[in-house]
This record gives sequence, C-alpha cells and structure tokens, in this order.
Amino acid sequence: MKAFLLAAGKGKRLLPYTHDNPKPLVKVGGISLIENNIIKLKKANVSEIVINVHHLGEKIINLLGDGSKYGLKISYSIEEKLLGTGGGILNAIDKFDTPFIAISADTWTDYDFTNLKLNKDYLAHMVLIRNPSRNLSGDVYLNNGLIQEEGPHEKYTFSGVSILSPDLFDHHEFEELELWNDILRPAATKGLVSGEIYKGRFENLNTPEDVERLDCILSEE
Repeated sequence: MKAFLLAAGKGKRLLPYTHDNPKPLVKVGGISLIENNIIKLKKANVSEIVINVHHLGEKIINLLGDGSKYGLKISYSIEEKLLGTGGGILNAIDKFDTPFIAISADTWTDYDFTNLKLNKDYLAHMVLIRNPSRNLSGDVYLNNGLIQEEGPHEKYTFSGVSILSPDLFDHHEFEELELWNDILRPAATKGLVSGEIYKGRFENLNTPEDVERLDCILSEE
C-alpha cells in the first residue's frame, strides 16, 4: 500500500518551534511528528510514501531522504506555491493507481493504520474524532457508516486521516483545493464516503503549549 503525507503547511501557530523548521519536524517524545507517522505507516505495511513540501521543505527532504533508512520508499511533490490539502494530493495523484492512505504529517495519533480499509462501493473512508476545543461544533455526521453534512446525532471532527481512491480526484481541475470542501464533500453528498469514529489519542498540535504537554506525556510513558 502507498500513503500520502501532507507536509507543506507553514505552521505559523507553532512559532517559535517553526521559525527555522517546518511543523512536521517538531519533536515530541524524542522523535519528529513526521517520522513518528512514517514508522507507524511502515508497521501498517505501507511500502511507499509521497510527501508534499513547501515551507522549508528541503529540511524534510534532507532528514528523510529516499526512505531507505525506514525500510520504505519516499518521494516528494515540491510545491512552489501552496496548493491546499486537496490540491496537494491532486498534484501528485498520478503516483497512485489504487486506494492510498492520506494523513497530515504534523499530527500525532496512536491509531493503527492497518485498520484503514476502503469498501469497493465507496471513494473514500474518513476517520472522525470527538470534537476538540478548537472545533466544538464539529464537521460532519456519521449515519449508518456514511459521512453526511446533516444528521440526527452529534457532529464529529475530521481527523485528517483517511483512505482515498484515486478515482475521487477525477474531473477536478488542477488548482488550489481543500480536501474536505472541494473533494470529499461532493462525494459524501452522493453517499460515496464512509467513516468511523476513533476514540483513542489524536493530537493536532496548534500551540507551543500543545507541544510541551504532549512531549511531557510521551516522555513519561
């Protein structure tokens, strides 16, 4: 299986950690966020990873190289300008001919990526989490295993972890696109996106305090 790691953001909210480093290289528990994700993807039998880079991207490339030290293959999609979470994947979609895992390189989770599966009847499968303080209103509903914008129950937040069919990107013109708004939402309205709720640990580090808190927790484990 292949995976796409989104690593092109500027991480302004994590200053001063990101003054000289891209956000995915911030370390927690003694290892960078992006390397932690790579190691977990390798354990899930991912053999090839594509990473998009922009802000200080050469530092990511210099650290990870071709991926051989992690036991897999890494290639890069270099963005001269930011293309968004959807546009970044679309820019490299020719590297995928079967469903692939997509995750944000700057998040931390203990989710087991081997659990990610895509039913042949759907174009995508999204992992949802309970709403964090930054997004108390949530993003989407999960009704009978399908992602919907309206529903009778509580909303959940899209973690950024998903498995996507390359067909999801058919008929999209190359431009700056967001993964949920421009790619996943239209498919969800057609009943083509499944989902699950993950109740384990998931961290989207948005402040220096978030980094320090998680680093403290992981250092004590």
